[in-house]
Amino acid sequence: MGNKDMEFYLAPVSKSGALRFSSAIHTLLCKQFPAGTDMVQAGQFDQLVCEIMELLDQYTGKLRLKRKRNQGEASLTLMARRPDLCVLVRNALLFKGEDQVEEGKLDQAVVELKQKMRRWSQSYHGQVEFLLCYAMAGGDVRICMLHRDDPNSCHFLSGDHNIHEMRGRLQLIRIAVLLHRILTIQQTQLPSDAVPLGSEMKFASGTTITVMEDYIIKRVDLGKQPHLVDKLAMLQKMYKATKASKHLIRSEEGPHIRTRYTVILSPFGDQLESGSVGVSITSLAQLQAAIRCILLALKDLHAAAFAHTDIRWPNVIKCSNSVFCLIDLETAVKLGCKWNATKHGPHRNAWTENTLTRGRYTAESDLALVGQLLIEPGLPPLGELGSLFAEELMAKSLSLQDALHHVWLQS
Repeated sequence: MGNKDMEFYLAPVSKSGALRFSSAIHTLLCKQFPAGTDMVQAGQFDQLVCEIMELLDQYTGKLRLKRKRNQGEASLTLMARRPDLCVLVRNALLFKGEDQVEEGKLDQAVVELKQKMRRWSQSYHGQVEFLLCYAMAGGDVRICMLHRDDPNSCHFLSGDHNIHEMRGRLQLIRIAVLLHRILTIQQTQLPSDAVPLGSEMKFASGTTITVMEDYIIKRVDLGKQPHLVDKLAMLQKMYKATKASKHLIRSEEGPHIRTRYTVILSPFGDQLESGSVGVSITSLAQLQAAIRCILLALKDLHAAAFAHTDIRWPNVIKCSNSVFCLIDLETAVKLGCKWNATKHGPHRNAWTENTLTRGRYTAESDLALVGQLLIEPGLPPLGELGSLFAEELMAKSLSLQDALHHVWLQS
């Protein structure tokens, strides 16, 4: 056999990476994996699963995996609630893990995984419905998946495999190959405009939003918004009073002021746009759902004796096709307060001459702004009842309870 014949047979094998892959598997099966600290345990799992997936990806080039362990936690107050492992695909979190050092704590690791991994947003995951995870305690590993719309669900995809046993390591290597195949399929279901995990969005108002797994960190430059210093106690009271609301953005921690105003918020969703750009509402039913959610948010806010004052489509996020949340509560004031430009800031851009009632900001002032949402261009046609509803809201002729029971919302 000549050199050309040898090259014909050997070159494809060399390019495929098969020899390197088989060598890596041989090493993992033969080496000892002694018990150790949490860092030792994490490194062992990474060798058996993460590095195998990364090796596969070197030759497929489809995922561009990014692996992080406990990164950035020192700067976050929610560090105890973050997963021990994050694997990103196209900047979306698609594989998470929870490690427990003690043997026999595997069920506890699963419980903590479910607690940490609450509902995650379509903004990250598009059509991906299940999140791949693992729980590990001592040397035992269990692969599972969480359903996006049910944070309490946990479906086990494997039995318990021990990394200290050759049979367990062999099973985990096999699982790593399967996980890579699943992630390859899931990455095609991710939105093309997904917000990268950990990315920052900066605004001219001095606000910086850092996007995390299922929450955001909002920081505000006090040089741009000095009034937040005087409002801090009020905002702390408001966030505490509305924490149980399903339709208002909620504080996970804070707000507090050190060098900047900071609050950690959830949920994270798709921000709607103003009518000039095109509101991300595709049907009349979805518009009715959005307005209903905004009214329910105001019901919770007004019950706590606060008003929003800046109800615009960009201050509404879409968490799902039928669930919306009102955000940017830093614009809130005491319900019925006499408006003071020094204390409360200038009139909001969305206001009209009819917004205040004898100089006071009332519950009907918020409802009038909801009415203005309905007449934005680019929305589905309201019909006769919808147009009447908008007019009644803007005229301040409806109470919040009347608005919630309006015939247009029931149709």
